[in-house]
Amino acid sequence: MTLANLIAASNNSSSNYFLFILLAIFAGVYFLVLRPRQKKAQQAARTGKVFEIGDDVVTIGGVCGTVIDMSDDKVVLATGLMPGDEGVTGSVTHMTFLRQAIAKKADPPVVEEVPESTEEGDVSS
Repeated sequence: MTLANLIAASNNSSSNYFLFILLAIFAGVYFLVLRPRQKKAQQAARTGKVFEIGDDVVTIGGVCGTVIDMSDDKVVLATGLMPGDEGVTGSVTHMTFLRQAIAKKADPPVVEEVPESTEEGDVSS
């Protein structure tokens, strides 16, 4: 073998190695950055179509409210104190958001039942 053949063979193997490393970097970027972003966008698109009038929702800015009106691209939320809140004075505010600004349906509040004691001195553990 001549010196020129050895140099050509050496350059070919290093370019294959470089190509393999470059491919591995692109695959890593795809699986760590691009694919999760696509899944999040698909989930956001599904979330925007799931809620209905009367549902409690949370916006991407953290505003909680009840959907009172919807159109193709806008949603009107009632926020603040709702009618029926007892012993509290306040007002209900209507706010208009784009459908894309609705992050998710709000989880229903959890009401814990407190056991009633039959006598004042009765302490149960």
